[in-house]
Amino acid sequence: MRGVAALVVLAYHLMQQHSLSALPHAGLAVDFFYTLSGFVIAFAYDGQVREGRLSRAGFARARARRLYPLLALGTLLGFAVFLGAVFLRHTVSLADALLALGFALALLPCPLFPQWPTAFPLNMAAWSLAFEAYVNLAYAFLARLLSQRILLGLVGLGAVLVLADIAHFGRLMGGTDKANFAFGAARVIYPFFAGILVFRWRRVAMQAHPLVAPLLALTLCLALATALLADPARSLGLAPAIYDGALALLGFPLLVWLAAAVPLHGRIGRAAHWLGLLSYPIYILQGPVLRVGVELAKHVPLPAPAFSLAQAAAVIIVAWAANRWFDAPLQAWFRRAERPRLTPPASARTDHTETPLSATG
Repeated sequence: MRGVAALVVLAYHLMQQHSLSALPHAGLAVDFFYTLSGFVIAFAYDGQVREGRLSRAGFARARARRLYPLLALGTLLGFAVFLGAVFLRHTVSLADALLALGFALALLPCPLFPQWPTAFPLNMAAWSLAFEAYVNLAYAFLARLLSQRILLGLVGLGAVLVLADIAHFGRLMGGTDKANFAFGAARVIYPFFAGILVFRWRRVAMQAHPLVAPLLALTLCLALATALLADPARSLGLAPAIYDGALALLGFPLLVWLAAAVPLHGRIGRAAHWLGLLSYPIYILQGPVLRVGVELAKHVPLPAPAFSLAQAAAVIIVAWAANRWFDAPLQAWFRRAERPRLTPPASARTDHTETPLSATG
């Protein structure tokens, strides 16, 4: 499902090159990512952090190792493309470009370049990863206090913020630009903590016929894609505010809750794993690749659909290569480097000793 959402975002950005009004709800894939993130964080770390088996610093290191390398790579690729504005168009100074790079690597919105509204001009998708990092830090400090009552309170607060965001904009949006960056908090608090709640209320994995689980998984993925690609305002006359609110507050948590009980094995499980593995690099690296494509489109005489397919293929190839030759080896090195830190003293070891990160491999 995470891979499907990443591909929807890619389709959304390709369509935006031709029509800014196309796929009006595809941007809500980010809100689905946050819901799934809360679930996955709870699955991997909730017990360890709440019981003190994993320190706040250890959790922060684990999340930084997972998120930051590809985020930094996407930012550096965006910076390389951005240098065209410095040396070819002479519309930006090198000093400002380097300052923007510093803001981006620090996960802070860039106050420069009023001609571009985006909060992260080097890589627009970085805004959502910034809020992912912010909410992960908040979770690190709150995890040991997250009783059911407090968690429900945070989910309720997040729901109020979602409704306030929708009331302000007429739909669920914000976080992407300098002017609305603070509204990103309204988009991350509810789905992230709702994802944790979904994990705690999850169903036991179902026992199903080998053909049933793949069909259920495909159905849920199609439901997610349909929800993100639909335009109910045009087809049903449904107000965007109602649709966005229903998806964010009810639809996405329900999809995660249902999908968590569907076991996948064999070839379909490996295919799902591969698609999920590529979802993050597809999402965070597509911006710089598509920006290069926009420039090439001015000089390559291809029909728009064919060129869009070529761009999509380029994004997927770059994502695969980045995972294969950059992120995967780096993650393996991180795991090797972390083992000495996690190994208990010989006098404290027992036959059943587990490392704090054993749940995540």
